[in-house]
Amino acid sequence: MAFFAWGIGFYGHGFYIVSLSRMTGWPTATLSAGVAIFWLANVVASLLLGGVVDRYGARLAILYGIVAMACGCFGLAAFDSGFLVARWQLFVVFALMGTAYPGLAALAISASLIPWFKQRLGLALGVGLSGASAGGAVMPPLMTYLMVEYGFGLAMAGIGVVLVLATLPIVAFVIRPPKSMEAAQEHGNAVAAVRRQKPPINLLFTDTRFWLIALASSLSLGAQVGFLMHQIPLLQENLGLSGAAYAVSVAALSAAVGRFVLGALCGRIPLTWLALGCYLIQASGLVFFLISETPLLLYVASAIVGLVIGCIVMLPPLLVVEGLGAEFYGSAYGITGAAMFGMGSVTTAVSGWLYDLIGAYNWSLLLMLALHLAASLLILCYDRRCRALV
Repeated sequence: MAFFAWGIGFYGHGFYIVSLSRMTGWPTATLSAGVAIFWLANVVASLLLGGVVDRYGARLAILYGIVAMACGCFGLAAFDSGFLVARWQLFVVFALMGTAYPGLAALAISASLIPWFKQRLGLALGVGLSGASAGGAVMPPLMTYLMVEYGFGLAMAGIGVVLVLATLPIVAFVIRPPKSMEAAQEHGNAVAAVRRQKPPINLLFTDTRFWLIALASSLSLGAQVGFLMHQIPLLQENLGLSGAAYAVSVAALSAAVGRFVLGALCGRIPLTWLALGCYLIQASGLVFFLISETPLLLYVASAIVGLVIGCIVMLPPLLVVEGLGAEFYGSAYGITGAAMFGMGSVTTAVSGWLYDLIGAYNWSLLLMLALHLAASLLILCYDRRCRALV
């Protein structure tokens, strides 16, 4: 699930921007707007699928994610064949893929794991989301290779078919809630009983900690999304399309290391300090991009930024569970995810607009840097608030 969610719906956008630009001649701002619509659709889907997860479990949300993402792949393929030609049709395809993303990514995966794990949740998420790094490492160069060999249309159609064949068995045979005895082994009998008595959701909106988590997470992930959506266009001038795709793979492989390190450190170091460190590491990587000129340094900068890509995705579920509990996790993370994806949409669109305006990504990188620094301040406020309540 994570392999396809991140490979197609996260790391793939830079490839789509470059490929569709060559195919259609549309400006970067238009294609960035399509990616922004992808993330805006995430906002709505996160809110809706969060409620679905709380009420029906993760399986239904995952099934929708599979079908919608595959249809999005087929829709992109249709632009190569000439079956789809209009910009509004591209926006519809990106919107469909955007609604699919929460059903395959962190919302669905974390909601599937949280009922099974408590003390080992960080490690479980690290393992469960490891497919994200594999998707980022494999999918961009694979897409590039398939496009060169068979064309953009056949490449995307084939990826859509493989997505369905690989993930439907997971829904059918793997995803299920734990039985009472299984839940008690990890959470204890008392906690397992409480999980069946969910408090009213309106309590969430009066909790300052929730808003601090949501704001810090949205700023940090928004900066990360803005960078990753433009990483290939940013690097292709110096590295070429293939070299830029390999730089994405470097970032994804680096993310695999960081994700497992975070999973191992959870429970040993406070989450707020881990979050602060992750935000500042990625900020330093963005600074490195601003000053790097040689190909080697650009690959190093990709590795620095990539080291915490997975961590920034893992942290919101962990912060929500630690600070607010798991009783209404689907709704709590759905709202947080909506804020994150909304900021990702804005950052992606603004970055494309700034590039078209000045012809370079310097101001876009400075914007992302500022978002990470603001997120760092908010997570410190969250830590202070938690200490005050103890």
